[in-house]
Amino acid sequence: MIHIIPAILAKDEADFLVQLTRVRSFAPKVHIDVMDGTFVPHQTWAPPEKMRQLLDGLPFEVHLMVSNPEHLAPVWIAAGAELVSIHAESTTREQMICRATSEDCSKLSLAINPETPISHVIPDLEAYEGVTVMSVPPGKSGQTLDDIALEKIRAIKSYRPGVTVCIDGGIKADNVRRAVEAGAEHIVVGSAIMKASNPEEAYRQILEAATQPLNDETKPDKDNFTPPPEPKRQEQVEEISPKPDSTE
Repeated sequence: MIHIIPAILAKDEADFLVQLTRVRSFAPKVHIDVMDGTFVPHQTWAPPEKMRQLLDGLPFEVHLMVSNPEHLAPVWIAAGAELVSIHAESTTREQMICRATSEDCSKLSLAINPETPISHVIPDLEAYEGVTVMSVPPGKSGQTLDDIALEKIRAIKSYRPGVTVCIDGGIKADNVRRAVEAGAEHIVVGSAIMKASNPEEAYRQILEAATQPLNDETKPDKDNFTPPPEPKRQEQVEEISPKPDSTE
């Protein structure tokens, strides 16, 4: 099932409330971007202790673009987040975060930046709820989708067909179908909805474009499938050793 999830990236409380008001009436859930000004250059306003009151029952998920997310991930789950995405580039303590949040990692997703090889997360995918493929560099809205993300999604789905894949960044009505055909099921959309003159209409157009029937040639053949090679961007083909799970 395809899910279109509006993203809130707020500079302060007033900005958060404006964006929330623009989507509350039609969005089944929202995606909250959390930035610390260290892992990415910008910082957002999103105190977890205020979310239950502000969202007033609206389901939400969280994308942690922060250094050392092991401290924040359990806090956000306690605050009511249905899912928390942590960046594979931001920590070597994924397993510790998993144990701190839930026994089966059912509320955690791994996120990877455009330049990060999928080999960085493939060994861990079976343990997590899903993977978020960034189609833009994290930290700023309104960027253009990088096609390398679509190649990564195809490769991830080939290695782990059952994993839930989310794409985040640069999604609009005119390119969302390509993301779905690559294998993405959860689609995070920021400025294309939040900055639209009619956010509900923009949401509807993106959802309609995303849920058009798949072309036969884009449907994966699970019975006769050979996994493709990992995406061939130069900086992505370097061998990456498995990251140790440090619990210090």
